[in-house]
Amino acid sequence: MPTFVMDELSKSYMQVEYAPVEISAYEEGNSGIPFVWTFDSEREGPHAMVCGIMHGNEIAGAAILDRLMRSGLRPTRGKLTFCFGNPEAYERFDTDEPYQHRYVDTDINRVWGAELHDEKNQDREVLRARRLRPLVESVDYLLDIHTMQGRGEPVALVQGKRAALSLISKITKIPFVLTGKMHQADRLRLRDFSQFGDPDSPAVAIQVEAGQHWEAGAIDEGEAIALQFLECVGILDPNCTTSEQSQKQLEIVEIVLPEGGQFEYADDFRNGTFFPKKGTLLGYAGPTRQEVRSPVDNCYFIMPVHFRLNGGSCGRFAREISNAPSDLIR
Repeated sequence: MPTFVMDELSKSYMQVEYAPVEISAYEEGNSGIPFVWTFDSEREGPHAMVCGIMHGNEIAGAAILDRLMRSGLRPTRGKLTFCFGNPEAYERFDTDEPYQHRYVDTDINRVWGAELHDEKNQDREVLRARRLRPLVESVDYLLDIHTMQGRGEPVALVQGKRAALSLISKITKIPFVLTGKMHQADRLRLRDFSQFGDPDSPAVAIQVEAGQHWEAGAIDEGEAIALQFLECVGILDPNCTTSEQSQKQLEIVEIVLPEGGQFEYADDFRNGTFFPKKGTLLGYAGPTRQEVRSPVDNCYFIMPVHFRLNGGSCGRFAREISNAPSDLIR
């Protein structure tokens, strides 16, 4: 298992407020793929997929899928697929070490490129992705439910193409939307795979971080987002209405990458913390404790990381797309 760099603030994020749900009843599936269920309305319409537990320790995804399955939810048009993404990693979840068991062999959310074609690669997550691939390629709209290490309001990560931004603007239960160059961009995520990454395709994949990993509120938030997503893509009877909630569409301007995974926050920053002034202190990075400060005026800090790995990011600074020229991305 990987060795994490943590401090006292990190340890304050380890409380698990709810028990992982039992998912063995879903193993058989009805699609020919274990833990995958597809329901066809027999009416013309798109194919939408809701996926959870791509990372085994993000246990809210299983609880959300369990709720949707138990509710008897069925599409009124098109097809609807529920996918328990990485059940093998999920079954290893340990409340005493909840930051572990994100995966078994490798991160399944980063194997959707060359790994799929490398026959020598027999990692369990790669084998699972290969099994899922034909089904994923038939999907028009994908909601991949994740959770995050930091507390704060949900954020979605999407392609910056027109179809994605148009759809997500209707999903008002997601207050923050993030686009731009991501860390480890060479390892293809599910949300960037095939038709989802094609700028000319109308297919859209949304990776939503529904809340803090082990706070019970993430289950309610993720379920509400999933239901609104299904309404907005036309799988359920439409109920998309304008919300008073303001959604901020953001573009990354800087990724925080501390040497050796060593980082100390200057405060307990929430996801979406606003930094009005350039040069505001975020924390101290690396063995020399180099100061990390906000790179531009009027930016937001997205997805604080509290269980840090050597080579991993500690979060992203981003600002609203209307104010963020692409030449700032690095």
